[in-house]
Order: sequence, then C-alpha cells, then structure tokens
Amino acid sequence: MTKESLKKHCKLKKLYITPHLNDVLYLHFQGYSKIENLEEYTGLKSLWLENNGIQRIENLDKQIELRCLYLHYNLINQIENLEHLLHLDTINLCHNHIKKIQSLGILPALNTLNISHNKLQSYDDICHLIECKTLSVLDLSHNFLDDPAIIEVRTFFSVK
Repeated sequence: MTKESLKKHCKLKKLYITPHLNDVLYLHFQGYSKIENLEEYTGLKSLWLENNGIQRIENLDKQIELRCLYLHYNLINQIENLEHLLHLDTINLCHNHIKKIQSLGILPALNTLNISHNKLQSYDDICHLIECKTLSVLDLSHNFLDDPAIIEVRTFFSVK
C-alpha cells in the first residue's frame, strides 16, 4: 500500500487524486497485508479494507473523521489502535481470528459491531462489551460461545 498505488487506485475508481478530499476509500480485494500510507487521507468517513491479508489494525491515527471501518475477511487477531477514531459508528470485523473483544469501550459513538465468525469462546472473551455504552447492533454469531456466563452480557444489552 504505497502512496503512489493509493493515488493510482483513486484515479482508477474515479475518486479524488488529492487524498484529503476523499471521504470514502475502497481498498478491498487488493492483497494488502498492512494498513499504511493513509496519513494524507484525513477526510475519510468510510474505509473499505475487507478481503485482504491484513494482520493488524494500525496506522489509522489521522482518520479522525472515520465513521465506518470495514475489516472483514482479513487475518486480524486483536482489536487495537482505535483510540483516535472517536466518531467511529460501525466496525465490521467478521471472519477474522479475534479471540477477545477489547479496546472498543473507548469509542464514544460505536453503534454497530459485527464480530461474527471469529474465535470467541467464553464470558471473559466478550465481557468488554459491557463498556460499549452506545452499542445497539451486535453480531456475535458463528463463534464458539458456549459459556453459560455470557448470559450476563446478553442481559446487559436487553436492559438498554
């Protein structure tokens, strides 16, 4: 994901060649293994990175306007480096390798989380969801959740 390839991609997709003018960036199915060189794309509100080989959520510090982040069908093991995304409303992390939900409670606007088809198994793996005060749409399907204690988390959401 070089600066030159990003500009070329924008031109090909009929987006703005001037990076900060783009509010959406479609980078899915590109074979990227790392999120990088997006510093100039400060106006992004929606970032599509699904179906790549991305292993870490990183280098999104300048995307402070981001509302939607699509990272499904990647190789992500951990939820991290989201603290700058204070306007993030939606994140799709389905079909990754996440074993524990963490670092989402710091997102004051998070409304929708899809974390289906991951490696979640127990109450400890999902208990962080209780800290996600604005979360109203949650997909945990197709994980390995068989711990009876997860009902505590479910109860928290049904009381909201």
